Amino acid sequence: MTKNENKALRVCTKKGLIDLINDPRYTQNKAQQFPAIVGYLARHGMDVSRKDEFLDLVYTARNELLAQEAKAHAANKGALPYDGLVGLNGPAQARVKAFLRDPVGAISAEMQNLAARKENYEAMEDPDEVQYYVDLKTSANIIAIELGAADERRKSCYEDKPAMVDILARLQKKMPENDASLNASLKRINSGFFGTLFRRKSKEYSAFETAFKEFKDAGMAYSGNTEDLEKKTTDYLKHVIPGFKYGKDMPRQEWLDALPKGKRARAEFCLNVLDSIHEHKEMKPFMENVEKAAKGQKVVEAKPNAIEQELADQEQFQNDIQNEIEIEAPAKEEVVVEEKQPVVESNEINPK
Repeated sequence: MTKNENKALRVCTKKGLIDLINDPRYTQNKAQQFPAIVGYLARHGMDVSRKDEFLDLVYTARNELLAQEAKAHAANKGALPYDGLVGLNGPAQARVKAFLRDPVGAISAEMQNLAARKENYEAMEDPDEVQYYVDLKTSANIIAIELGAADERRKSCYEDKPAMVDILARLQKKMPENDASLNASLKRINSGFFGTLFRRKSKEYSAFETAFKEFKDAGMAYSGNTEDLEKKTTDYLKHVIPGFKYGKDMPRQEWLDALPKGKRARAEFCLNVLDSIHEHKEMKPFMENVEKAAKGQKVVEAKPNAIEQELADQEQFQNDIQNEIEIEAPAKEEVVVEEKQPVVESNEINPK
């Protein structure tokens, strides 16, 4: 094991976790996915930087599993039963369902099992590999102890705000590979020599930035407030893009190409925020059903694309009204009549 390889195996970040869970090695081999998640989370105590809170990582992992399962149900349009998990059965399925029901309790038990598991160190020829597994098991034991004393209020910050966890995970996947985190993404879009020295933030962008920072901080009052974030994001885009209106057929690239570099980076980030919000709204019913099924609760089949259809219906309704007004508008030489007013939503603990 090289020095760089050893160092890489001791890093535990939200971005790395999301990338791991969505790696084709595990999306196509679900039996190995959850063990790999446990092994990755166990690194947290070995990561000297610890930039991401452990509970944030735990709930992000649960969200990604829910999102993957929800996507399968949406694609099958009601033909896939909710009483099982795609690609899993027996003990492996029971293990993941326990995690979906009680993520903190399940991970605590997983860490205890990992710490107590016997390893065949004699078969390892590389002393660095032996040391890695010794350190990993020590880290797992410490994490299990710390989770036993976890603050219930802090857990509820994540448990009660699934929208926050899901939207941030979706947004992270839209960021460039070089952005190590969403904080790094914010720093990137606000950087640049001339921008830093001479460009003043508009009040609309400042309002968006404040809303976004509050949204992603689990301890803030506005944390997980999707409506506030969506409004402030839309306000900024309307400020920099004349006639902006969010929709699947919006001329996204045309808008971005027309903006100067600094505004373009900010507008693209904001468009990604709105995309993440709308994806969350569309998949929310399916994700809730997966979670309900794992808890043994009654499931009501969600309708595919229900949110997007609702948005399309609202837009068509407004367009119909506008057309009606234009048709009924009198010519100058005609007698003016009152217009109708329109009515106005295997444990793999060393994944590389």
